[in-house]
Amino acid sequence: MFFKLHVDPHLVDAVIGLSVAYKAFDNLSGFKTLAGIQPDPKVAVFGFGLIHGFGLATKLQALNLNPDGLLANLVSFNVGVEIGQVLALTLILAVMTLWRRTAAFEPTARGANVLLMLAGFVLAGQQVARYIFGGAVS
Repeated sequence: MFFKLHVDPHLVDAVIGLSVAYKAFDNLSGFKTLAGIQPDPKVAVFGFGLIHGFGLATKLQALNLNPDGLLANLVSFNVGVEIGQVLALTLILAVMTLWRRTAAFEPTARGANVLLMLAGFVLAGQQVARYIFGGAVS
């Protein structure tokens, strides 16, 4: 955002959709089953974090923000986002820990990941179509 790098938001959103599908496929042990490998999750998290951040930056660029105090505002915004993520993930971890102890965990987790993978592919497809055929920036 601050360095004025720009990529069409449809393309960034398509990659974000693919990152959701990737993680759901990974959760289903798809890579290990099909290719006999397990990608390094730290590398995937780092790469997808950059892409998701880039997606947010493209949205912020569209707002034509006032450059006065922009850096301080961006840092404050990012600190707030990180605090919110830590709080949300703490709650999610507590709920997931309880859910994992139930007999319903395995089938519902598998179904949830299949739905997440489908949603990621649908988002990616929609964004590629919008890029190719035009359409409002989402």
